[in-house]
Amino acid sequence: MEGRHTTPKHTAAPSGRTGPRPASAQPRRTAETAAQRQPAAERSARMRETQPTYRTDDAERAEKPVLHPERGKRPSAAGMILRDLLLLGIILVVFAFFHHVLPRITARNTVIAPKSTVVSAAAPSPAVVPEPSPVLQAGSEDEEPPEETQDPLPEEADLRTEWQKRFADKFTDEVVRTADSYSSPDISIAISTYSGEYKGYYQTYYVADIYVANIENFRTCFANDQFVYYGAQDAVALSKSAGAILAMNGDYCNNQRSGFLVRNGDVYYDDALSFDLCVLFHDGTVETYSPSEYDPQKLLQDGPYQTWKFGPKLLDADGKAMTSFNTTTEIIYEEAPRSGFGYYEPGHYCFVVADGRQNHARGFVLSEFAQLFEELGCTRAYNLDGGASSVLTFDGSTYNKPSGYRQLGDILLIAEIPEVPGEEEGAA
Repeated sequence: MEGRHTTPKHTAAPSGRTGPRPASAQPRRTAETAAQRQPAAERSARMRETQPTYRTDDAERAEKPVLHPERGKRPSAAGMILRDLLLLGIILVVFAFFHHVLPRITARNTVIAPKSTVVSAAAPSPAVVPEPSPVLQAGSEDEEPPEETQDPLPEEADLRTEWQKRFADKFTDEVVRTADSYSSPDISIAISTYSGEYKGYYQTYYVADIYVANIENFRTCFANDQFVYYGAQDAVALSKSAGAILAMNGDYCNNQRSGFLVRNGDVYYDDALSFDLCVLFHDGTVETYSPSEYDPQKLLQDGPYQTWKFGPKLLDADGKAMTSFNTTTEIIYEEAPRSGFGYYEPGHYCFVVADGRQNHARGFVLSEFAQLFEELGCTRAYNLDGGASSVLTFDGSTYNKPSGYRQLGDILLIAEIPEVPGEEEGAA
């Protein structure tokens, strides 16, 4: 068919034979046309024009647009570094977003609830979320975790005595002295002087209101600091030697060699008496007894700190003034200077001394003296030696106006507790 050309098959190259070719090959050579003898380039061009075109995959790929004309080229070192840095930057951005940005956005809408330190058997399971604390609010930009709470510091130990606590307004941190008062951490004394008409008679008497922090602030002392039969000493000298801030005459107990006598916790006699007895116990309480109301041996078991035996007692069990007394007629009805000891409650006492037998003071009969203690509000009261023995000293001087001069066998006194040498070194 015209237009379709088949490439003629070539015969094998001559093998070196020089003889004439076979007769069968001669006609083919003679049959070649003029067109076949044209140059090879012209024949190829003609063949492309006359033959149909068959597309191949390579041709199709050749006609597609080249998207990456340099894909086949090997990138440079700088390009590879730039590509790696870009890839690393993308990775860091993604990491920062998920690790920092996203948790912060979530935290803005999350309320932080403090953990409870209380463990209870009925506590809810871990899946139950406790109510949020009202202090922290959702959406706060400046939320901070709650501060750790510290255990409260232990309170400083209160070393005050029970009486110091009870009468705290009476004591002072430092010693304060005036002409008629004294106060310190352990003692409070306030002396009041009453002068004027009492029960229709002109009277002068002195009331020392006393508070102590310890029972040891209330002491007694014998003349010359020793128990000697009928021993005696000047009142001011005796109070000074005993270290007394306030002192009052006692009951002249050393004029007898028997009876029930306890001073500063030391027992001198333990016999029964026919007189009324006054007892100050170690716990600060005071009781007054008629002879039939006490047993010396039982009282010793109760721990007496001081006893007095002059008498009589002035108030009944209800704190009312007595009208009959267990003493001599002379003591009951004589208008005389008086000394007495009054009790309010543990740690609170009073010394009362009344002048008498003088122009400024008539002196009290015993019923009037008992009435005075009831008016003062005492719950117990006891009469001590009187007459010229009635002396009140304060801060080393006589405070009242005695009717005469008489040396004393003993005193009741209020004083600071003396420091024992070497006590502080031992405590340290």
